[in-house]
Amino acid sequence: MKILIADDSRVMRQIVIRTLRQAGFDDHEVIEAENGRDAFEKVSSEAPDLLLSDWNMPEMTGIECLRALRASGADVPFGFVTSEGSEEMRSAAAAAGALFLIAKPFSADTFEAALGPVLGGGSASAELEHVTTTGTGATQLPVAKDARDMLEGLLNKECTFADGNRPSGNVGVVGTYVDSTTKLRAVVAFDLPMAAYIGAAIGLLPPGAAADAVDDKELFPNLRTNAAEVLNVMAALFNVGDAAHLKLYSHHALGEQIPTDVIGHLTALGGRVDWAVSVKGYGTGTLSIVLV
Repeated sequence: MKILIADDSRVMRQIVIRTLRQAGFDDHEVIEAENGRDAFEKVSSEAPDLLLSDWNMPEMTGIECLRALRASGADVPFGFVTSEGSEEMRSAAAAAGALFLIAKPFSADTFEAALGPVLGGGSASAELEHVTTTGTGATQLPVAKDARDMLEGLLNKECTFADGNRPSGNVGVVGTYVDSTTKLRAVVAFDLPMAAYIGAAIGLLPPGAAADAVDDKELFPNLRTNAAEVLNVMAALFNVGDAAHLKLYSHHALGEQIPTDVIGHLTALGGRVDWAVSVKGYGTGTLSIVLV
């Protein structure tokens, strides 16, 4: 059987493929598409048995792809794997004919529960894990266990957490997160070593690639792109219970002009956690999360 994965991020496509294997679907052929239009065309040329799609993509979004497929008469089973999971998105997905919407972060169990009824090997009544809920309540700081589980799932590497220090001018990548009204609600930062180690690990690059970046005090473009992908997925850490649904709004890297207000939030005293995170086989850096 064929599984078509549509996501404009190569890193995220690799994460989805790895999770498929962990869920026991490693005997299926996998095809990749870079955007919704590419996926739409490959449904005709490749005849996949399942299409897993991101929501926001250039040229044609995931929901536009699904609607176009159904309008053309194509009935390929379709599911979303995306960083957002608002009630509006879920309603739109269901109305267009999607079988499920899995919100990041996801696990092998999540995939097994959602894909099993389509590909075989799962239970149609299984509960999906890590599917975010939305609300209007206050955003809460994540706990170390949730952050560790997320990073280990993304990087496929053991991570250990300890108390760390606030960043002191050594920011590698910083991301800002907003609610549905685009109000700034949280800031997440990796110092240079953390950004390099995470960027290398998720990109399946050797530890030496990260070590070179740290030694040169320069975050190479591929490491920056990969670290930004992790920031995007980390939005799900805030989207629990009745908390306001947050999404990554912007990210800035070493060498760029980081907005003054973002720097101010990063150095604030209250509503924050700072962890020293060790990525097995790579090294230790600092992860800071601040509520605004």
